[in-house]
Amino acid sequence: YEVDVFESEAVAGGVLAFGIPEYRLPKQVLQHEIDLIAQAGVNIHLNTEVGKDVTFKGLQAQYDAIYVATGTQFPEKVNIPGEWLEGVMHGINFLKDVNLQHPIDIGKTVAVIGGGNTAIDSARTALRLGAERVIILYRRTRDAMPASAQEVQDAIDEGVELVELVSPVRFVGNRSGKAVKVECQMMELGKFDRSGRRKAVPVEGSSFSIDVDTVIPAVSQYSDLPFIKKSEIGVNPWGTFVIDDDTMMTTMDGVFAGGDVVRGPDTVIRAIADGKNAAISIDKYLGGKGKLNKG
Repeated sequence: YEVDVFESEAVAGGVLAFGIPEYRLPKQVLQHEIDLIAQAGVNIHLNTEVGKDVTFKGLQAQYDAIYVATGTQFPEKVNIPGEWLEGVMHGINFLKDVNLQHPIDIGKTVAVIGGGNTAIDSARTALRLGAERVIILYRRTRDAMPASAQEVQDAIDEGVELVELVSPVRFVGNRSGKAVKVECQMMELGKFDRSGRRKAVPVEGSSFSIDVDTVIPAVSQYSDLPFIKKSEIGVNPWGTFVIDDDTMMTTMDGVFAGGDVVRGPDTVIRAIADGKNAAISIDKYLGGKGKLNKG
């Protein structure tokens, strides 16, 4: 098959290239893998955004099958006052700016909000950018953090402070509109929620504040598909694609999907596995036997 990859950024690799810190995934290792893919005959079109530079309907007319693997690259807001202030940078955007070597001044004290891998990556990256104090604020306890337990321990070993059972209620700015303080409230664990974790409940009269130079909310990410109308394709309440579990095809004929755009924020290895399984399904869809050449 002739295969084309359309990438909106100036570098290939997606979140592997700009969402994972260098210390976890060296750029030269990733580039080697991308070079091997290109050498195998895959055409990678950089700086090409679907819906802007090319249309999705145009791709449907040109290709026999399409695989959508756009991930979850938009940060969820924490939706508290002051989120618009200068110095408030959402985790996925912060990591992207660092990896793409955009100039960033984070100052001496950084507060990170969240308990997932993006929060941990942001905290450890902030240390490497020269922050003297990095504080992770998490609304539950450490054992409930969705991040890898080893990553959490590594962050603490490096000097990151973890403050449990704390939730921000407001970001406070100075006269020039720069965030200088995070107002917080202590939490306590209540009854279990649908996810099997205990709800974090505010403790009355427990407010306090932390002086900061930068705030990095990193609570979650979501996907957005401006090039496909939601009315034209099956999407679940979480905004990810509905697919056939066996074939990985969406409700749109000939359009397959995998990775985070189907699962929500998940691991790299699952996304890679989805790509391989989708290749098998696409081959069968086009009349092949689904035998993947793993050489």
